[in-house]
Amino acid sequence: RKPSEDFDGRQLRNRRRAVVPAAIAEMVNKDGLKRLDRAKVARLAERYDVPPELFEEQLRGVYARFLGALVDDEEVEPSDVSKLAALRRGLGLGWKATESIHVAEAASLAGEEAPGAELPEPLSKLLWASMTLFSTSRGSASADELLSTLGLSEARARGAVNEVSAPLYRAALAQAVGRYNRTQTPLVLQTVRKALNLPEEAAQAVHQDVYDSQLAKCLPSPGDDGAADAELSDETKALLSELEGVLQIRGAAQRVHARTIPLYRSSAAALLEAPTSVGDPGGAWAALALRQQGLALPTERAKAVLQEESRRIATARLEDAARLAAAGRDDEATSALLELTGWADLVGSLVQLAGWSGEAPARDLAERYLGALSLEPGLEEAAQRLLSGTGANLASSLPLLQSMLALGTPSLKAARDDYCSRLDRLLASAQYGESERKALDAAATQLGLPEPLARKLALDAYYGWLLDLTEGFGSRSSDAKAELERSAELRACLQLEPSAVGELYSNTEIDASVLSACCDALAPGSEYEAMETMQHLERALDARPGVVAQILRTS
Repeated sequence: RKPSEDFDGRQLRNRRRAVVPAAIAEMVNKDGLKRLDRAKVARLAERYDVPPELFEEQLRGVYARFLGALVDDEEVEPSDVSKLAALRRGLGLGWKATESIHVAEAASLAGEEAPGAELPEPLSKLLWASMTLFSTSRGSASADELLSTLGLSEARARGAVNEVSAPLYRAALAQAVGRYNRTQTPLVLQTVRKALNLPEEAAQAVHQDVYDSQLAKCLPSPGDDGAADAELSDETKALLSELEGVLQIRGAAQRVHARTIPLYRSSAAALLEAPTSVGDPGGAWAALALRQQGLALPTERAKAVLQEESRRIATARLEDAARLAAAGRDDEATSALLELTGWADLVGSLVQLAGWSGEAPARDLAERYLGALSLEPGLEEAAQRLLSGTGANLASSLPLLQSMLALGTPSLKAARDDYCSRLDRLLASAQYGESERKALDAAATQLGLPEPLARKLALDAYYGWLLDLTEGFGSRSSDAKAELERSAELRACLQLEPSAVGELYSNTEIDASVLSACCDALAPGSEYEAMETMQHLERALDARPGVVAQILRTS
């Protein structure tokens, strides 16, 4: 035969062989990806006289082109991975061959430069499709070489995959909640989560975000439209309860309180500041009671908020009087003190009407709830001087004012120092039992410390203890965590009421600081376990509602 005849034959065979990808595409168009028959595809090699090595290369090329087109598409669909899986099965590609195609696509997309802080969308989609597909291989495929090619850690890759999966899961969740009942929905969502290769902790984060979004619709923030009248109606409670069960929300009550407490605080502050409240404490209390009921706020929470706001306002007014005194305007300062004591009687009356402290007179309750206020540096001395020079018109209010200024009373300095030393020894001993509590009570009585002052000094000691723990998480995290778990035991020994602790947390945010330090010190591992640990410590610390949720969102 002539050489030209051999050449023409080779050309014809090559052309026939080149038809294979088009033939596969025709099969897909006719029957769909899911019905692509592996046996029919394999027979194409015989029909078009394609050697095994070349046929394998053609199959890999078909898969690679499909993968490239899928990655270039800006839209991400849950079915993208199932399409890849169907094509892989229909082509008869092994997992190792599939893995190498994904690695080659990653190398092509990444180029020579390492990915920056934020992955390009095509690379994120490839990573998501690859890791999700490989998760169905029962260990036959691994993303290790892919991550090595991209220079990504497992943690960063998992984060990128979660960012792609989470919106898809959220959309599926919205459909499931509207279609299935409380029993069926968790099972459906579990199937969706596995299909999207989304870890349970990441899915739980989506659940919490959905729950919080619904909460925000029902309970707007203070200052927003409708906030003043927002409440938890029976219908809203039923809706949230159903959503809590369907989404299996942990710590739902804390999340609700994170919305209701600011609303109650806003109402309480407005009523305490209203001039008409002083002359009508009964009306003010009725309004507060209705607001508490409408927000379904537990009494302990409402009490803590009222005390925090009362002490905040009392401190501000006392500081205003001290500034007037420091400016030499003693008459105006005395008038301010007189007005303050009248307002303090309102606070005492509110506590009395609430029945929180027995049947003690309103003035006695004001001395207790507004005692030992912390003034700005430099104003304490002016306030003490003003108090020592008050005339007969403030004589009846002198015990109340002395209680407010007990932290800086010169005659109590030795007693304060002694009691603080005892508190330091208690913390050093780490013994917080009943005998230690009784010893502190006996010492306060012996030293002649007013009860509000003793509690304030104990609160300051507790604050210092938390500060030490915050620093301890950097060097002795396991010991610091164990100590933090004993915080409730310490508060009981120091006889710190939730209202006082809440005031401390609101003023200093030390609860957020110590929990954030703890979160940073947690050993690498499951995010679900980290969430469980943080919620456990949140309860032990009696932290403000919503603190841990915010830390976990930003950590």
